[in-house]
Amino acid sequence: MKKRIYWAITICAISILAVGCGTKPASTSPLQGSDPASTTPAPIVNPSEENEESQDIGVFYADDQLLKIERHQKEITFIDDSEKYSKTYAALQSSDQTELIPLWSNIELLSATFDQGKLTLDVHIPDEARLGSGGEILAIDALKGTFFQFDEVTSIDLLVDGEATDSLMGHAELEHPLTRE
Repeated sequence: MKKRIYWAITICAISILAVGCGTKPASTSPLQGSDPASTTPAPIVNPSEENEESQDIGVFYADDQLLKIERHQKEITFIDDSEKYSKTYAALQSSDQTELIPLWSNIELLSATFDQGKLTLDVHIPDEARLGSGGEILAIDALKGTFFQFDEVTSIDLLVDGEATDSLMGHAELEHPLTRE
């Protein structure tokens, strides 16, 4: 049901952009007949786009039976390392493959900070995002697999609403911090 809503919103947004980007009528200008190269404005480049990097990453999702996690390649673009981690988390929240289920889709990222190898993720988990014990373990494994692909990340401290809790969703024990195995 939610996927249909997201698709409907996406289609509406694309339709609005397509209508807004229609061709404009040509106006008569005193410059007609002059060199068209001299009247063409230079393209406007957003300064932040010049510094953007893109990277292919592996993102882990649950299979459609919620039995195991599977890796799927995605491309993210970012300006700096802090944005790289928030964009990676955003990639965990959505899947373009119907047979791959994003376990973090309804879990809001409040902040992502990185300091000396330790990535701290603070999340908010609404009631509708809570999973059973098997889903909770898969979600933690998907998070670890996705973020530990970055060599600079040696540990992940996962906080819930700013607090280091014993469990992510009440079923499986949550270590502080999570470390590479």
